[in-house]
Amino acid sequence: MTNFTVRLSDIDIEINSRYDSVKRFAEKYLSEAEPQFSVSVTDEQIEAEKAVWESDCADDYAESICLYREIAERLSSLDRFVFHGAAISYGGRAFLFTAPSGTGKTTHIKLWREYIGNEVDIINGDKPIIRANGGDITVYSSPWSGKEGWNKNASAPLAALCIVKRGRENRIKKISAGSAITHLIRQIYLPKSREAKLKTLTLLDRLLAEVPVFVLECDISKEAVKTSFEAMTGEEMKQTD
Repeated sequence: MTNFTVRLSDIDIEINSRYDSVKRFAEKYLSEAEPQFSVSVTDEQIEAEKAVWESDCADDYAESICLYREIAERLSSLDRFVFHGAAISYGGRAFLFTAPSGTGKTTHIKLWREYIGNEVDIINGDKPIIRANGGDITVYSSPWSGKEGWNKNASAPLAALCIVKRGRENRIKKISAGSAITHLIRQIYLPKSREAKLKTLTLLDRLLAEVPVFVLECDISKEAVKTSFEAMTGEEMKQTD
């Protein structure tokens, strides 16, 4: 058993793990501070997680997923929740793209990097943490960041959220909070307890009250980046070679 503390979304959390590899996985987030709470998982939880996967799933990987789930169960009491999406930063602000797995959000943030360049940084490629304190909506990274492993120990205020859909034409529109919630409720981690679940939904409402949400239909072109960039940032995209 290896015990260590990580700092995620400005919270210090003790992790009790069976594997040194899990500590290495979280290396960028290690902390020496006193933890606010601790998490651990059982052998039964690990075996249940492995059973979900069609292909072989290593014990340490399964445990790491279970540990993040245990962290997610505790976050709502601290005004935070885990979100399934890819978060990037530009100009000191975060832009969050979400879609069902395989729809193209990862490809789209790659295109932002390609066509906008080093001004764009990836915060987290798959499962960032969002803090929603009234008007203060902030996106934080975590080690859990998808198969690409794109994460940087960083945070930024959330400026806009985009739901990505495949399309033959590149077009984007801003949608209402009422329309957005039917899409976004599938992309947040909802804890098991009724109290924590209701609190998480309240946090999502806070986000929707403060942050504009767009629906982007796009292909994989420079024009797709221009369409989302200009709508979400309010800036004109610079022409590059």
